[in-house]
Amino acid sequence: MSLVWLFPAGLAALAALLLPLLLHLARRDEQQRIDFAALRWLSAKPRPRRRIRFDEWPLLLVRLLLLALLAALLARPALHGIEDNTPRVAVAPGMDAATARGAITSGEAQWLWLAPGFPALDAPPPSPSQPIASLLRELDATLPPQAPLTVVVPSLLDGLDAQRPQLSRAVRWQVVETKPLATTATAAAPPHLHIRHDDAGSAALPWLRAVALAWNPAAPADIADDGQPFGNDGDVHLWLSAKPVPQAAQAWARNGGQLLVDARTPASESAQRLPLWRDDAGNAVIEQVGDDNGQWLRWAAPLQPATMPALLDAGFPQRLRDLLQPPPAPVRAAATAMQPTTGAAAWPQPLRELAPWLVVAIALLFLLERWLASACRRRRPA
Repeated sequence: MSLVWLFPAGLAALAALLLPLLLHLARRDEQQRIDFAALRWLSAKPRPRRRIRFDEWPLLLVRLLLLALLAALLARPALHGIEDNTPRVAVAPGMDAATARGAITSGEAQWLWLAPGFPALDAPPPSPSQPIASLLRELDATLPPQAPLTVVVPSLLDGLDAQRPQLSRAVRWQVVETKPLATTATAAAPPHLHIRHDDAGSAALPWLRAVALAWNPAAPADIADDGQPFGNDGDVHLWLSAKPVPQAAQAWARNGGQLLVDARTPASESAQRLPLWRDDAGNAVIEQVGDDNGQWLRWAAPLQPATMPALLDAGFPQRLRDLLQPPPAPVRAAATAMQPTTGAAAWPQPLRELAPWLVVAIALLFLLERWLASACRRRRPA
C-alpha cells in the first residue's frame, strides 16, 4: 500500500503556512512604550536582545495544521495497492440463498449476489434474468487481485453470451443441482415486406410475393409503385427502382431500419461494398453498401433466375429471413461446461481517495481553532 498524489501541484498551497506565523509575530506584544519626563535624564542602559517568542502556541499549531490539511486536500491524496484477502462468494440469481450457503463451507467470506451492483446476499433476491458472463468479468475487474472468488451457480445457467468467460484469477466454480426455471420460448414475428418498384422492378414481384407468403401466409407483402412513400414501421423496406432512394427512406435506414435496394439503384462511386450472402457458386446475392447517406442492403444482381440462380433454391426464403432477422444467440448452457478460464490480464485497481477523511478532519480542526481563538480573547485584559 502506498500514498500517491493525484494533483501534486496542490501542495504549493503549503506556502500559506507563513500567514499564521506572521500574524502571531505581529501580535505577540501589543503593549506600547510610554516615556516619563522624570526618567529622561537617566543614562540609557543597553536593552537585552529579545528572542522570537510565539504567544498562544496551541492556537498557532492548530492553524498550521489546518492549512496543511487544506493543502493536502487540494493535492488529492489516495491510497494505492490496498491489500484485501477477504474471500468473495457470488451466488447466481434464481438460487435459494440458504441452499447456496449450504453448498460450500467458507469461513469469513463476503457473500453477494451476481447482479448489477453486487448487493449482499441478505438483500432481496434480484431478477433471475441477468447477464451472468458480463457480470463475472465485471466482478473480476473490481475485486483485488489476491481476493479468492467462489461462484455458486445452478446446473443450467442463463445469461451467457456465447463465449466462455475468461478471468484474471482462478475461480472455484460450485455447481448446485437445481430445477431449471420454466421459460417460455417466444419466436420472433417474421418481417413484413414493404415494396416500392418501377416498371422494370415489377418483374421481381412474383418471387418476393412467394417469399412473403413463405414467411407468413396471413401477411402478404405491401406493394406499390415508387411514387408512394414507405410507412414509418419497423419492417423491411424494399426499393426496386432505378431512381435514387428517397430522403425519407434514407433517414429511416440511418435510424436503424432495414432497407434493401435494387441492383439498379444508384450508389456513389466511393461507397463501400461488403458481400453478406453468396450462393453455392460464390456469386454475391446481397451486399452491404455504405456511403455518406448511411448503410443499407443491396441486391447484387437483378431478381431473375438467369442472373440470380439462388432464387430457385428451396431455402431462399429462410436464408433471406436469417439475413434480415438474425436468430438470437443461445444464452443457456450447462454450468459444468461454462466454468471460467484463467489467463486474462489483471485489471488495475481503483485508487481510494482520502478526501472524505480530510474533510472531516478539517471540519473538526476548524471547530477547535474557533474554540481556542475565543478562549484566548476571553483571557486578554480589557
